[in-house]
Amino acid sequence: MRYFYYRIFMALTKVKTNTTPAFNAMGLIVALQGLNVFSVLMIINYIFKWDFVKQQVIPNGLYLYIIMLIPNYLYLFRKRAKIVKSYQNETKEDRTWGTIGLLLYIVASIAIFFILGETIVHKQY
Repeated sequence: MRYFYYRIFMALTKVKTNTTPAFNAMGLIVALQGLNVFSVLMIINYIFKWDFVKQQVIPNGLYLYIIMLIPNYLYLFRKRAKIVKSYQNETKEDRTWGTIGLLLYIVASIAIFFILGETIVHKQY
């Protein structure tokens, strides 16, 4: 995640209107991690047939994001200078492969979440 944070942070620093690239990079990482956790929970829910109270889904999702925000803040946001320093001398080939890996991670996280939501959750309700 540190490298993905670095790649997103560096991309966001190039956006002139973005005044908080470090925070926005952390927010995107937390959002993607949340999609991954929710995808796993959808599979577990499908297997074990848990019954969730629909009124509690949104508050519980917000609690999960807050819980995920804390370690990301401590290990990414607060240590961003150290992370940037450790990756700033990467080669062009490493940068290319890292960017491809990041884009695959983003696309796969979003696609899996929506595919599971459409196939597993939609059939269940």
